[in-house]
Amino acid sequence: MLTTLSKLLTRRAAVAGEETAMTWPGTRVTVTWAELDRRVTAVAAALRRVAEPGQRAAIFAAPSPGYVVAFLGVLRAGLVAIPAGPDHRARVLADAEPSIVLATADTVAATRRFLSTLDTCGHRVLAVDAVPDAPGFAEVPRSPEDVAYLQYPGGVMVTHANIVANARQAAQVLGRRVVVSRLPPSDPLGLLLGVAVPIVAGLPAVLGEDLPADPAGSGTLVRADDPDLDRLRAAFAPGVLRTCYVVAEATALVACGQPAGQRVAIVDRDGRRVPAGEAGEIWVSGPNVARGYWRRPEESARVFCALITGDDEPRWWLRTGDQGFLDPSGELCVTGRGLVAGHRPEELEATAEQAHPAIRPRAASAFTVPGGQAVVVLELADGAVPPRGEVERAVRHAVSARHGLTLRRVVVLQSSLGDGLW
Repeated sequence: MLTTLSKLLTRRAAVAGEETAMTWPGTRVTVTWAELDRRVTAVAAALRRVAEPGQRAAIFAAPSPGYVVAFLGVLRAGLVAIPAGPDHRARVLADAEPSIVLATADTVAATRRFLSTLDTCGHRVLAVDAVPDAPGFAEVPRSPEDVAYLQYPGGVMVTHANIVANARQAAQVLGRRVVVSRLPPSDPLGLLLGVAVPIVAGLPAVLGEDLPADPAGSGTLVRADDPDLDRLRAAFAPGVLRTCYVVAEATALVACGQPAGQRVAIVDRDGRRVPAGEAGEIWVSGPNVARGYWRRPEESARVFCALITGDDEPRWWLRTGDQGFLDPSGELCVTGRGLVAGHRPEELEATAEQAHPAIRPRAASAFTVPGGQAVVVLELADGAVPPRGEVERAVRHAVSARHGLTLRRVVVLQSSLGDGLW
């Protein structure tokens, strides 16, 4: 069985080369499987001239055909892709240390200007739509268990086998339809729908924000907590749109009501399963569960290698940090989301509280703001008057050193006996 997107793309090009692979209605661009395969090979060949297999390549292109080609070209060259969205690019450069940045010809100048503002070594920038064809290029072989890409903000290590498995699970949910995605490929669900599912299932995809209201025979997935959910439900005909539970640590899709070809358990604080209808933490197990967090082995072991107490069949489980329950029919109901920028909030809070002696114990709160970035709000202990800015610097340093996370903001409050910000 073919277990990488690159190999599956080559197969699609061989058996259905002139059929439509992907369409972007907003720009009226359509690519066939053969054209996509050819352009991906060209990028892979260009990358192999300047980078070694296993190195990281960050993708800074805007959502477009160039972004899809860049991502697949990185995989074909044997590198590790980083599908970085605009909000996470500085973090990606500092944390993953890519050896090259991929853009398109019309964004190379802006990309170089952005890179010049950062305290990093010079990065080579490759325009993926300006490389020559390379018909003689030999694909770099990769194991299904090798890391295919890093998903930020958490730095989740997704293997080639993970993304193919999750695409097959999603294809079962969607059925034989035209796949529709309005999400950018830097988003876990956007990458799954817009790149992986079409290749794995051999389905055409319609991509971009400028989507037709109801393309015939189409299907799409949307997060149950998507802020645009009501508008999307009104825009699409019944049966086109399926709401789902998405977890980046599980590649993307976990459940659309029923679990999508994977195991889901509800577990109490003692690590034991709870009866149907009772709430607890959502744990997930399946071939789509990623390998861990980039350069965070302790946190990876804690989150990705949990065991359920008393299970007759021991297996690794992913602790999502989210709360929910399974009803008697086996449908998953999510009642609360728990991760903050890919990290468990209680761990960020504990790190922040220990960063400076002036911080009141158990008085820090971590949460996510739009863009997926993290904010920590904390309170000073009674009578504590540290130099201005000292506590914020200590918290930022501690969170960065322990979790590899750059906080969007640190809000320091005076003790409850005082008032105002510090």
